[in-house]
Amino acid sequence: MTRTITCIFAILGTLTASAQAQQSIPKPTLADAAKVVKIISADKSKVAAYCKLIDLVEEIYIATDGEDDSKLEQLDKQAADLRRALGPEFIKLDAGLDQVDFQSKEGKVLAAELDKLDALCPSKLLQP
Repeated sequence: MTRTITCIFAILGTLTASAQAQQSIPKPTLADAAKVVKIISADKSKVAAYCKLIDLVEEIYIATDGEDDSKLEQLDKQAADLRRALGPEFIKLDAGLDQVDFQSKEGKVLAAELDKLDALCPSKLLQP
């Protein structure tokens, strides 16, 4: 699984937990991932939002390590706003990622599809 997917899933998992509690989210398929990649790739503002979301991950880690609850709340709100900007398809996909075994063949194929989004962001975001 890529670093980006891992980070988004780990950090934003708390944001999707409330959505999952409200409704049952299906496990995402390759078709779901391909649709999200196509939607985001075709819209420069969505690409910018995705890349900004990735940037926020590092800030969220720092706020979590520093136990800065007010900063973490602010960053969580920003992340939620960016997720909404990416659209309902992204939100649904993200909410279902906890059901994917990224060590399986299916999970690796899904991760490879989502890696296409990383390629749209500056290379500094892709460093391990």
